[in-house]
Amino acid sequence: MSYTVENASAWPLEQLAPYMSDVLREMGRLAKRYSKDTSTTALFQEFLAGRKTLWLVRDGEAFVAMALTTIKTVDATATRIFTLCDLAGKDVARFADELTTAMEDSAAQNDCSVIAVEGRSGWEKFLKPRGYKTHATLYRKLR
Repeated sequence: MSYTVENASAWPLEQLAPYMSDVLREMGRLAKRYSKDTSTTALFQEFLAGRKTLWLVRDGEAFVAMALTTIKTVDATATRIFTLCDLAGKDVARFADELTTAMEDSAAQNDCSVIAVEGRSGWEKFLKPRGYKTHATLYRKLR
């Protein structure tokens, strides 16, 4: 398998159209899994408004997964942080090299000195061998 990870945010609508049902399905899966945090509409609006960058993972022309990233600047230090904040699809472990390479290249092109990943603890198995370390842990109690 030959995976590619591409920034699809700047694609013309005609190029993106064949993948939109897959993208919306995966955004829906994220919204269902994290229903207290987001919705399909919110994820799609963040992409449409340019607040998040849409990435497509493909095997040839076939859709495999989608990801959303952001770049934030810390006001106090001017540190630019590239963050992978949403990822949904299949076979993540199989395209982890391609995904992290694309994210790291984009971070470098955007003058980001920090690359962050907001994800489940299970992602550690493919992030740790690539040099990522736990920075903070978020605790929650639902009422």
